[in-house]
Amino acid sequence: MNDSVRFSTLHPDGTVTGQRSIARTDIMACPHVIMVAEHYRPDGSCRCNDPDHADMAEWGYRWDGATWQ
Repeated sequence: MNDSVRFSTLHPDGTVTGQRSIARTDIMACPHVIMVAEHYRPDGSCRCNDPDHADMAEWGYRWDGATWQ
C-alpha cells in the first residue's frame, strides 16, 4: 500500500506537470483533510494556520486569529 497521495496536473495535450506526493499522515493531520496539493508546505505541514492562505477564505473558511475554521 502506498503511503502517499500523488497530485499532478494533466493538460489537454497529454503533458503532466506539477507532480507532487504528500504523505497520507500529513494529509490526515490537517484539521480539515484538504485534498489540494498547494495547501501543504514542502515539509508536509498544512496551511490551516497561515493567515495569508487566501484560498481558505475562497473555500468558505473564516480566520479566527490563529487558524482557519
